Amino acid sequence: MFKSIQWKVLTIFIFLVVSVMVVVGTFLLDRISDYYHDEFRTQMEEAVFTDGFVNQLSNAAKEAAPLTDLRTILDAHAGRMGIDSYRSYYILNGQNGELLFALDGSTHVEATQNLMTAMTGRLGNAVDRRSAVMDYACPVGNNTYIIYISDSKEELYAIMENVFTIILWGLILGVALSIFLGLILSRTIIAPIASLKKRAEKIAAGDFDNKIAVRSRDEIGQLTVSFNTMAADLKRSLDDIVTEKNKVETILAYMTDGVMAFYRDGSVMHINPAAKEMLSPEEGENFDSLFARLEAGITINTLLYLEQEKAVEKNITIGERHIKAFFAKLTPRRGPADGIVVVLQDITEQTRMEKSRREFVANVSHELRTPLTNIKSYAETLLETEEKDSIGHNFLQVINSEADRMTRIVRDLLTLSQLDYGHNLQKAPFPLPALVREVVRKQSMAAEKAKQTLTFTDHAAHLPPVNGDRDRIEQVLINIISNAMKYTPNGGSILVDCTARVSEAVITVTDTGIGIPKEDLPRIFERFYRVDKARSRKMGGTGLGLAIAREIVEAHGGRIIIESEKGKGTRVQIILPIYGGGDSA
Repeated sequence: MFKSIQWKVLTIFIFLVVSVMVVVGTFLLDRISDYYHDEFRTQMEEAVFTDGFVNQLSNAAKEAAPLTDLRTILDAHAGRMGIDSYRSYYILNGQNGELLFALDGSTHVEATQNLMTAMTGRLGNAVDRRSAVMDYACPVGNNTYIIYISDSKEELYAIMENVFTIILWGLILGVALSIFLGLILSRTIIAPIASLKKRAEKIAAGDFDNKIAVRSRDEIGQLTVSFNTMAADLKRSLDDIVTEKNKVETILAYMTDGVMAFYRDGSVMHINPAAKEMLSPEEGENFDSLFARLEAGITINTLLYLEQEKAVEKNITIGERHIKAFFAKLTPRRGPADGIVVVLQDITEQTRMEKSRREFVANVSHELRTPLTNIKSYAETLLETEEKDSIGHNFLQVINSEADRMTRIVRDLLTLSQLDYGHNLQKAPFPLPALVREVVRKQSMAAEKAKQTLTFTDHAAHLPPVNGDRDRIEQVLINIISNAMKYTPNGGSILVDCTARVSEAVITVTDTGIGIPKEDLPRIFERFYRVDKARSRKMGGTGLGLAIAREIVEAHGGRIIIESEKGKGTRVQIILPIYGGGDSA
């Protein structure tokens, strides 16, 4: 109860009133005391113990009956000294402080600071507010007598008591008034806040329809208006979210691709019908157990703590069915990933068609080798019988040239078929820098003819042997360097560099050639794709060189990266894993 705003407001009001009354009362009582003490001293010094009065007392002290004369003079000035029932005068011996006469009949006088000062022959007029009396001591007749005036402060205490009573009643009335006004004010503030609280509870329960009545134009009223606006906006936002959620659920329910979502702990967040049909998950099966059963070779922790944000691809085989799975993190704006989403694509038909295509290409390539060999043999034989520069000779040269081109295409297709099936890789440890240096040396003569500068820089002198097919890696290097020379104008330069990077060997070929347009870069590894088709045909290109190079490098567990800008040259990186002589197969 005491934590409510009402009680806090009342407490502040009461504390404020009490604080003000205490401060004012203390100040007022202190000022009254100061006034009485200062007034007593001023009265004694200015109205009573003037120089003439003191001289008169000193002369009386020298008479034959000094005590009687002093009393006569003091009685005559009693009114000026304010003598009454609270204030009296005393005559004391100035040498030993003996009380000689007391107007009020006292037989003893307390030894105050002023009285002790007067006994030393000085005027005792100090103000001591802590003393029980207000007093004034004046020595006369060469300190023979001391005239001592003492006030018991009863009148002061009576006045201060009356003032204190008034302050106490004022405090009581002030507290009562503050409670009354505090209750009114707090209820004025709390009533709309209570309405806001009830409205907020209804909103939390899903009721957005009722609005709060705005009863004022002050800050509370403005808060009410803002709250009503917020409730309306929140209702619209939630309606939009529900609508979008229904759309997404409908899309997920009827899409042919499977979609699964998992929480961080691996439990299933969502699964659509297509995913259920593809994977047939068991009841209570989580991420790790599901994909362990499917032999996907991946765990949820591996995905959650991957630094890369790109999706991870895995191929899953379930019986005769082939499924490609894409794993991606559900990443919020801040903080760690909330979970994992898995998109499943049934690629059984594509796999079957790809297998048929590979078999077709392999069969056609094998079947074409024999007739092409015969065509070339007969063309070469006929060329020897024909006269040079005759029409027949020219035609036979064209047939022979095209047979050579077809032979190269068939050879490249056979190479791709072998790589597709994982055949024809004879792996063994070999020093990669030495191979790169040898390939550059072989290509240097062709570079000189084209007036190009071909340079090799070895930054991997201590590179461990690479385990791979030396001839195939050499084929890749020749292909990449030949391409660089082919598309670099005369006078250009080609730089070949070999470096070691952690557990990888990197061969970089950089040229100053014509470059590759940005829109062509994503397709340069496609089979038979040519950037400059007219120039490629003129130079005898088949469009299979880069495709073969990538297949060979990926068969070794590596990758090729090409960066290029039209008109500024091309940079090719061949990245191979370092196995230190181990078997990479």
